[in-house]
Formats: sequence, C-alpha cells, structure tokens
Amino acid sequence: MLPSFYIENFRLFDTLSINRLSRVNLIVGRNNAGKSAFLEAVLLYVSGASLDIIYDLIKFRQENWDSDSRNNPYRLSLNPIRHLFKGHKIPDLNESGFKLAVSCNDLPLNVRTAAFIESDDKLIRRKLDYEELNNFDPKDPFGTDLIEIFVVSEQGENTQLLFSENRGFRESRFRILSSQSRTKYGSIQFVSTQGLTDNKAAQLWDSINLTELEKDVINGLKLVEKKIVGLAFVEGDKTRVPVVKLNNQEERIPLKSLGDGVTRVFHIILSLVNAKGGVLLIDEFENGLHWAVQQSVWEIVFQLANSLDVQVFCTTHSRDCIDGFGSVWKEYPQYGAFFRLFARNKTVLAQEYDIETLSDSLETDVEVR
Repeated sequence: MLPSFYIENFRLFDTLSINRLSRVNLIVGRNNAGKSAFLEAVLLYVSGASLDIIYDLIKFRQENWDSDSRNNPYRLSLNPIRHLFKGHKIPDLNESGFKLAVSCNDLPLNVRTAAFIESDDKLIRRKLDYEELNNFDPKDPFGTDLIEIFVVSEQGENTQLLFSENRGFRESRFRILSSQSRTKYGSIQFVSTQGLTDNKAAQLWDSINLTELEKDVINGLKLVEKKIVGLAFVEGDKTRVPVVKLNNQEERIPLKSLGDGVTRVFHIILSLVNAKGGVLLIDEFENGLHWAVQQSVWEIVFQLANSLDVQVFCTTHSRDCIDGFGSVWKEYPQYGAFFRLFARNKTVLAQEYDIETLSDSLETDVEVR
C-alpha cells in the first residue's frame, strides 16, 4: 500500500508531494486542478508504466487525434505519449522526463528518453552510458543506423523500452525489455467517469461469479434497489448485457433500465472486489449517485477495502460526496485520507486534512472542493 506519493514533471504538475495516504483516499479540487492526472500518475506507478495502460490513458483523453502524428507515425516527437510530460514535450536525452515515487527520497519510476546501440549480432541493444552519450552527435551520420532513441521507463536496474522512431504509436504493441517491468501492487482496477464497458464488466463478473465476492456485489446493488436478488450477463446484439432478477418478478430486467445509480454502484463494487490485494481508482465517485445513498456506498467501500486489502483512490466534485466520506471516515479513523488540489501562481499544490480539520471546514462551509 502506498503510504505517500511524489510526482515530478507529469502532466500539469511541476512537483507534488502527498505526505499521508491511507486505505481509502479522496481527492478534491476545482476543474483542471489535477485530480484525474493524480489518479493517472498513481495508475502508471503501481502498474510499472504498463504499455497497455499508457495506450488506454492516451486514447481515453483522445490525445492520439493529431493528424501530424497519424501521418508521421515514426517521428518520436509527435508520439502522443508527449502529453504525459509537463509542457506536452518528450524530453531531450539530457533531460530527466517525469518521475513518480513513494516519496522524493525514494527510488523513482522515471519515464524519459535514452539512446541504445545495437550489439554486433543486432539482436540485443545496449544503453549508451553517460560518457558515450556526451560524445554522441545525433547530426553525425556515421553509425547512426546502429543507434535508436527510445522513450523508456526506468526504476533502478529495471528498464522498459516503450516507443521509438522505428515503432510508431499506431503499430502493434511492441515492447523490448532489457529487464521485465514488474509491479508489487497486485490487481489494479480503474473506474472512469464513464464507468466500465459492458465487456469489461462481464469479464470482471465472470472472475467472481459463484464465489463469496458475488454476494458483496449484490449487497451493494441493494443499496439503490432493494428488490435485486440476482445478476447475470446474457448475450446481447453485439455485447454481453447485465440483467437482474427482482424479488417477486419473473422477467429478467436489464440492469441499466434501473438507472445510472444502480449501474455506478455495480461498477464500483464489482471493480473493488476484483482489486483484492491491489489498488482501485475511481474518477468522480459520485457520478449517477443520489446524495441520499452516497454515505451508504462509502460505508461498503471502507468495509470491503479493509477486508479485501485494497487501497482506494477516488476523486469528486460533490459536497454531498465529501459529507458522506467524512461521516464514514469518523467511523474508521485509521482508514481514510483526504486532500484538496489547488493552483497557486500556475503551480498545483495540495492541502491535506485530518478528520478534525475536514469536519470543521464542512461545518463552517469553508471551501473543500
């Protein structure tokens, strides 16, 4: 579990340090304060800069739209991964890129550029060391056919090659590993503002169907619709469709016909039980949830996160969501953390709260969003 977190030169962050994280963490702030970017940074760090996750983040933000990058797929400077760096620019070889770490003194995950040279058999690449890099002139044509510039992720001796000018973003997800990137943070689940796709939800449901975890999901659904007694996925026109059985009703009902609140709770709890022993990230927790059920949903999130050993990170814009979180946090004081992101002089900062300061701020109507 992450006890703290440090970000440097990622998206809109110069540097950001969060000194205390806990089992269930709520991040608030105004629009463009960096809430979603913070979730992305955590997601990249705990996944070890998974190439699949990089693709998903870029495509979700539609940062691969640029016609120049589509028409010139082998120009590394146009690779959509540039949007992850502060200033939307892939760093030069002598620059550090962006760093993610538990703390500023901890070994970081560093995403930057590095030069590699082919070995004699052309099957293995060797990273140029500091002295070789200083003597390397990219404008000198001699030997440049043997040298390739990559965007890499590094953590200690562990290096993963992500993209290069010879392999564009649109090509198959090719990766060369000089040392396979591994993560110690277990299962990682992410619920976006739009929720899960039906195919993703079906996959997660299959993994816990007919287990004790299925009961936790059904109990979560009952927070919004008490008549639900069972759930299954059936084949639809182009995708598998979630349907529910209601008490004293023979016909199976599509889950989504019961409203956005039921669907949102389903996605949250289903992802939570599938993150057992790992990490769950939820962007805009309150989407589709009526204020009256939010405290109950927080209650089950705190309980399951503790019993299943899951660290949860959520964002919200909603005062009702913060109220519900604060009420449940008082019941589980050792399991919650809350902080607000805000901009000052174009720099994103964080204000961390304990239970008392959050309660005082809510009671006196001080800005906490």
